[in-house]
Amino acid sequence: MKRTFCLLIFFYVLGGASLMAQCGRLDSLLRVLNRSSARQQAVVLNQLSAEYRLNQRYTQSLNMAQQAVQLAKATRQPKEEAQAWVNVARVSYRVNPNAEEVMAAYRQAIQIYSREKNELGKADTYRSFGAFFRNTSYTSEKAYLDSAVFYYQKALEIFENNQAAAEIDSTAGLLAEVFYEKGEEDRAIQYANRSLGTTDGTQFSKAFIIRRALQDQAHAQAVFIYFLIGGMVLMGFLAVLLVRGMAQTRRANKALEQQKAELIQKNTEIKQQKEEITAQKEKLERSSAELEQRNEEMNRLNREILLQQHEIEMQNAQLGEKNEELKQQQEEILTQRDNLEKQALELEAQKDDLQKSYKTITILSRIGQSITSSLNFKEIFDTLYGYVGELMPADGFRVTEYHPETGDLEYKFNTESQRKKPLIRISMRETQNPAVWCVKNRRSILVRSKQDLSQYEGLDSYSINPVFNAMIYFPLLKDQEAIGAIGIYSKQENAYNHRHIDMIKTLAAYTTIAINNAETYEILTAAQAQLVESEKMAALGGLVAGVAHEINTPVGICVTAASTLDSKTNEFNKVFQSGQMKRKDLKEYMDMVLEGNKILMTNLRRAADLVSGFKMVAVGQSTENRQVFNLRQYLQETVVALKPEFKHKPYEIELIAEDIFINSYAGAFSQILTNLVMNSLIHGFKNRDQGQIRIRLEGRGSQVIMTYSDDGNGMSPEVLDKIYEPFFTTNREGGGTGLGMNIVYNLTVQKLGGKLNVRSQPGQGVQFVFEIPQGKV
Repeated sequence: MKRTFCLLIFFYVLGGASLMAQCGRLDSLLRVLNRSSARQQAVVLNQLSAEYRLNQRYTQSLNMAQQAVQLAKATRQPKEEAQAWVNVARVSYRVNPNAEEVMAAYRQAIQIYSREKNELGKADTYRSFGAFFRNTSYTSEKAYLDSAVFYYQKALEIFENNQAAAEIDSTAGLLAEVFYEKGEEDRAIQYANRSLGTTDGTQFSKAFIIRRALQDQAHAQAVFIYFLIGGMVLMGFLAVLLVRGMAQTRRANKALEQQKAELIQKNTEIKQQKEEITAQKEKLERSSAELEQRNEEMNRLNREILLQQHEIEMQNAQLGEKNEELKQQQEEILTQRDNLEKQALELEAQKDDLQKSYKTITILSRIGQSITSSLNFKEIFDTLYGYVGELMPADGFRVTEYHPETGDLEYKFNTESQRKKPLIRISMRETQNPAVWCVKNRRSILVRSKQDLSQYEGLDSYSINPVFNAMIYFPLLKDQEAIGAIGIYSKQENAYNHRHIDMIKTLAAYTTIAINNAETYEILTAAQAQLVESEKMAALGGLVAGVAHEINTPVGICVTAASTLDSKTNEFNKVFQSGQMKRKDLKEYMDMVLEGNKILMTNLRRAADLVSGFKMVAVGQSTENRQVFNLRQYLQETVVALKPEFKHKPYEIELIAEDIFINSYAGAFSQILTNLVMNSLIHGFKNRDQGQIRIRLEGRGSQVIMTYSDDGNGMSPEVLDKIYEPFFTTNREGGGTGLGMNIVYNLTVQKLGGKLNVRSQPGQGVQFVFEIPQGKV
C-alpha cells in the first residue's frame, strides 16, 4: 500500500514538474519574442502556438498562430507562413468547431508548400489533415474516416518518394489504425505489415491486431482499477493521518496554552519592535519609490533603444533590397551594352555588305547597259571582258555558243593572260571539257581549287589548263535552254565564291540578251536582203516599222524604270553615306527596287517574245531537215500535247484523217496547228460557253489537203483582210503580238511550198484550207 501511494505521489510530482517546466518555457519564449527581429518573431510565434496547444490553452495558441501568419506573410517567409497555417488548423476546431475553416487553413499550408516545392512539409501537412478528419470522426461524421485515409495515403506517397523511412513507418501505422477502426481488417493488416516492414521486417496479422485491441482494452481497465484502488488507499491513508493529527492537536493545545502567556509577554515586545520596523519600512518604501522611478526611466530608454534597433534593421533590409535592385539594374545595363555592341557590329557588317552590293549593282548595271546597247558580237565580248576584270580575277576568259544543228560548241571569245587565243569549235561529245559539261547539264561550275573538280561527274584535272587553279562557268540560258556558256579562270586558288556566281549569273543574262539582239539584228539585215531580192522592200518597211513600234513600247518602259532606279539609288547612296539612314529608308528603297525589277523583267520578256516571233517571221524556216513521216499520227500527237489548254474549258477538238505519209518538215505542221488552235481559244471562243474545232486530212493526187475549222465568233471582212499582216492583232490588251497568223502564212507558203485559203463570216466560225505538196515518199 505504501508502495502504491508512493507511486501516485511520484506521478503527481512529475506532472507538476512538467507543468512548471512548460510554464518556464513559455516565459522564456515570451522574453525571446520581445527582443527578436520581425523575421525571428514569426518563428517564435509558431513555437509559442505549439506550446500553448500542448498546455491546452487553445485560444492563446490560435492567437499566436494567426499573428505568425500575418508576420510571416509580411516578412516573406513562406515556410513559417505554412507552419503558422498548420498551427491555426490544429487549434481552430477547439476554439470554434467549424470544419470548413480548419480545412481552409490546411489547404493554405499545402498550397504554400507546393509553391515552394517543400515536399516533406507538404506530406507532414497532409498527415496532420488526416489526423483532423480522424479525430473529428469520433465526434461528428464517421465518413470523415475516408478523408483521413485519403490524406494519410497522400502523405505516405510523398514520404516514399523522398525515402523518409521513419515517416513511412509512422504513416503506415496510422493508416492501419484507421482501417481497423473502419472495420476493414484486411487493409489494416496490409498497412500494419508495411509499417513494421520498414523497421525490422516483423510480420503483422489479423490476430495480432485483435489481440492488441483486447490488450489495449484490458490495459485501459487495469489502469482504471489501479487509479481506483490507489484513490481508495489514499483516502484511507488520509483518514489515518487525520485521526493521528487530532490526537496530536489535543496535546499541542495544552502546550499552546502554556506558551500563550509567554507569547502575550513577548507580544508587547514585538509591538515595540514593530513600530521600529514600521519606521524602517517607511524609509524603505521611499527608497523603493525612487528605485521604481529609476526603473521606469530605464525601461523607457530600453524601449526607445529597441525601437531604434528595429528601425535600423528595417533600414538595413531596405538597403539590402535596394542593393539587389541596383545589382540587377547594373546587370541589365551591361547586357544592354553588350547587345548594343553586337548591333553596332552587325550594322557595320551590313553597311560593308551594302557598300559592296551597291558597287557591284552599279558595275553590273553599267555592264548591262554597255553590252546590250551593242549589236556587234566582237564589241559585246570585248566590253564584257573589260568589265569582268573590274569585278573579279580574270586571267582567262571564254564565251562559247552552242550549235544544236551541228552538235558542237564554237568559241566566240577566247583569251588567256590578256592574249587572244584561236576561236575553235569543239564537239559536244568532249564531256570532260567544262564548257560542254556546263551546256549539257545547264548548271554552273565553281572550282576554288583543282580538288573541287571531283564534285562534277565527268570532269578531272585535265579539264583545266595546268596554269589555272580556279574557274567559274555559267550557262547562257534562253527559254530554259542552254545556248552557250561563259568561263572565267584564275591562276590563284580560292579566287572565286558564290558571290561571284551571282555576278556571273547577272552577266550571263545580259550576255544572252545582247547575243539575242545581235542575232536579231543580223536576221533583220538578212531579211532586208531577202525582201530586196524578192522585190518586197515595201513589206520589209512595214515589217521594220511594226518591229520598231512594238519593241519601242516595252523598251521605253524599261528605260524609264532603269532611270528611276538610277535616280533613287543615287538618293539612297547619299543618305547612306551621310550615316543618317533609317530602317524606313532601307525598306522604301528595297520596295522601290523590287517594283522596278518587276517592271523591267515583265517588259524585257515582252520584248524578247516580240523578237522571237519576228525571227520566226523573218526567217520563215528552221534548221530542221526534211523527213518522211505519218502526218495523221504527227497531228494526233500535236493534238494530245495541246489537250492541257482545254482543261476546265467547255471546248472540244476532233481530228478526222487517214494514214498519209508525207516528205516534208514535221515541226512546221506543229507550229501551224498550235497557232490555229490558240487563235480559236483566244479569239474564236471568246465569251462562248461551248465550241468545237475540227481538223480534216485527205490526200488528193500529189497534194495533201488539211482543213481546219471552228464554230466560233468568226471574223469581219476588215479583220479578214489583215490577218496575215505582221503585228496586226485584236487582242493587244491581252498580250497578243500579232505575229501568229503571219507565222502560219510564211511556214505554209515559204517552208512547205503550199497554198492557204481562208473563209469566215461574223458569228459563223472560220475555215482554213491548206494545200501542201506530199513530196516523194
